[in-house]
Amino acid sequence: MSGTGLRVVVGVDDTDDSLTALDAAAAEAALRRQPLHVIHADPFATAADTATGPLPEEPGRWATRAMARASAAHPGLTVTGEVARGFPQPVLVAASRDAGLVVIGDRGLGALSRAMTETVAGGLTLRAACPVLVTCGPGTPNGAIAVGVDGSPYSEAALGFAFAEAQLRGRRVTLVHAWSRPGPHKPGAVLPIDFDAMSVRAGAERMVSEISAGWREKYPDVKARSLVVHGHPREALTEVGQAVSLFVVGTRGRTVPQVPQLGSVSRHLLYHAPCPVVIVPREWAER
Repeated sequence: MSGTGLRVVVGVDDTDDSLTALDAAAAEAALRRQPLHVIHADPFATAADTATGPLPEEPGRWATRAMARASAAHPGLTVTGEVARGFPQPVLVAASRDAGLVVIGDRGLGALSRAMTETVAGGLTLRAACPVLVTCGPGTPNGAIAVGVDGSPYSEAALGFAFAEAQLRGRRVTLVHAWSRPGPHKPGAVLPIDFDAMSVRAGAERMVSEISAGWREKYPDVKARSLVVHGHPREALTEVGQAVSLFVVGTRGRTVPQVPQLGSVSRHLLYHAPCPVVIVPREWAER
């Protein structure tokens, strides 16, 4: 799960978000003792621009500056870079195949605006072969690492990543599960006669305990607590994100058969999370 022996990949361009992503990626690579690979995707790059050797001056300037910044911040870190011909999403998807983590800024890359976040980040997380970290916000320094838990194999993979990351960073893990009552949520709505909120909550707490037991045993030095809250997962997880340093979620990857889409909770966090978000994609979950 931790991507041992792989590398950390970061996409860079000329934006401030790119520098934030670079700094996060360099820190992650240093923690993992893995090399950092910097990529600047340019759909108009020529064959000469992408050839092996020194980076070309014009299209390679962003990658060159990023490499220098990462090396200065983390002496001893192995840093490589390239100019890749193509749009950011497919370039980074290809790079993810031999990466343990891909990092990008939350406003997309190049001239893409925040409105295009799902095009790059969402598409990347659906197709990447490894977890993707999106630097959505600064988070709380030294805060816990929160992970969304819903009992699915996808949240199981997210749990594995969260515990490994917590051990690397020396942080706590907060396991978050949001539950809501069945039926309509309108004020005054009548609940089913057999609905027992206490039983539902107890069942949720039991599920979180059971699904996390193996990870607690594997990482005995990582302190973990469970947080079972009432409410819609999107809003509940966003609120929890106010007090953590990182949020980790899995994704089912589709809501309609044969049509890849980022899940509603993951999509919501990409737009609204006040901290960095790691989305653990399908392929990683199925390894």
